[in-house]
Amino acid sequence: MALVLVAGCATVPYAPCPVELGAPLPSDAFAVCKRVLGRRFGGVTLADEAAFLLQSGWVPVAEQPGERRASVFCEGGELMVLVESRWLSEPVIGLPAWSAVRADPAAERELAAVLRAELLPEAKVSGNNVAVTPTGR
Repeated sequence: MALVLVAGCATVPYAPCPVELGAPLPSDAFAVCKRVLGRRFGGVTLADEAAFLLQSGWVPVAEQPGERRASVFCEGGELMVLVESRWLSEPVIGLPAWSAVRADPAAERELAAVLRAELLPEAKVSGNNVAVTPTGR
């Protein structure tokens, strides 16, 4: 019985969302990603061009009291995004506290689509039958 409980506790590592470009990164990719991240997440708090690493600060979200931040980075020559969310919980007794940080796959897919459209302006990116254009319209 104990073996079953231990096996049930095993977790699978989370994999960030790839930005599928189908081509090498353009020479201005870092600047484009930084601009998109700043526009969508209110600014960039970490920018390391040599390592190709960008991260936003925590920004409020409309659902529940919560926050979200995004990271854009290169891994193995591929552009990746990671969006993390956390929620404020208010217990009946005690002080409010943040939940554990969790990945937000839907927000990652949305950010990846916007980055792809910005990096490959000629590409028509669609998801859920909604086209995403470089201007966001």
